[in-house]
Amino acid sequence: MLREIRCAGDLVIEARAITPDFRNEEVLALFGQQSSLTHLPVLMTDGRPLGLINRNIFHSMMTKPYYPELYSQKSCITFMDKEPLIVEANLRIEQLTALAVEAGNKVFADGFIIVQDGKYLGIGQVLDLMHAMTELQARQHRQLVESIEYASVIQQSLLKPSEIALEQTLPDNHWLIWQPRDVVGGDIFHFSQREDGFLAILFDCTGHGVPGAFMTLIAESALEQALNQLGDRNPAALMATINQHIKHALNQHQDGNRENSDDGLDGLILRYERSKRQITYAGAHSVLYSLNIENDAPITLHTGDRKGVGYASTPLDFKWHNHTIAIDEPSRVFMLTDGVIDQIGGPRKIAFGKKRLTQFLTEQRQIEMPQQKQRFIETFSHYQGTQTRRDDVTLLALSVTPA
Repeated sequence: MLREIRCAGDLVIEARAITPDFRNEEVLALFGQQSSLTHLPVLMTDGRPLGLINRNIFHSMMTKPYYPELYSQKSCITFMDKEPLIVEANLRIEQLTALAVEAGNKVFADGFIIVQDGKYLGIGQVLDLMHAMTELQARQHRQLVESIEYASVIQQSLLKPSEIALEQTLPDNHWLIWQPRDVVGGDIFHFSQREDGFLAILFDCTGHGVPGAFMTLIAESALEQALNQLGDRNPAALMATINQHIKHALNQHQDGNRENSDDGLDGLILRYERSKRQITYAGAHSVLYSLNIENDAPITLHTGDRKGVGYASTPLDFKWHNHTIAIDEPSRVFMLTDGVIDQIGGPRKIAFGKKRLTQFLTEQRQIEMPQQKQRFIETFSHYQGTQTRRDDVTLLALSVTPA
């Protein structure tokens, strides 16, 4: 197992040092006796470094015409670098790397002197430092990846109850695609069986990756508090309460405070009551798609309010509106985040778009739900092609049948 290198002291190479009373002819002899000796630190009598002699530079000077005659008997400090990089043994590798880069090219040739409380310990080489920094970065990357992967486990665990509720409530009458752009994402859904129907919620939080995942935790907490306060019958009131919770959680309710974040979510809250043959929903910058599966009626796009939830620009007391959809025939509703609509692809490299989505859903209106899901995955993947994923992608399809 490789020794973990964390500070300059872990790079110490024991090297002979001399004092200023050494003459240049003695230095020349030392270099001649030890071919592996590339540098000679020069120390004061109290052990503090004075400078560093580079073998190649020393030889190039002492081979010049008349230099041996002029300088052989002089002090070794004549050709010494009087300003070498000197670092304490406890200096972190990251800080040492920054100092080495700042010092310039000579450090790459000469290395650096390592001291303990100002007293000489040994020398260090930049090549060793580069290896150590590479290993440190690799280790930090592994730790980061492992942390994010475990965060994904946590995020999926939070969504698991909703997936179970979907299977129990609508076993063959739903399909779900939840695909974070990164390991974790900013899309979150909630589904629960309720008296005489169900509650379905989909939020697209600010960002993706780790920032988006943090926002989903805040959104989940705000949703839980809102449901405890208000119940599930009034989607618009739930949206307003979630707005207040998020604004307070992120301190985005202070007018004119530009130092805070400006984050929030878009989404839909949908309540289906079977006995009333009715869906009640509230939308925040989101569109709900509905479609009768037994006739050729066009798909309907139901909009909500054009105001996001929790953002600094959204008033603390903003009121969303409830909208109703009559369910008189077997129908399907589709809730999705903008990662579906905005994905670039196709031969013209343009967004997937609402038109292409509505065309797909219309053409596949009578296909069984599992097959419809598989065909959508194939269609969407083919459209994306070699283009990178732009955002988190979530699509929840629900089949509703009147009582």
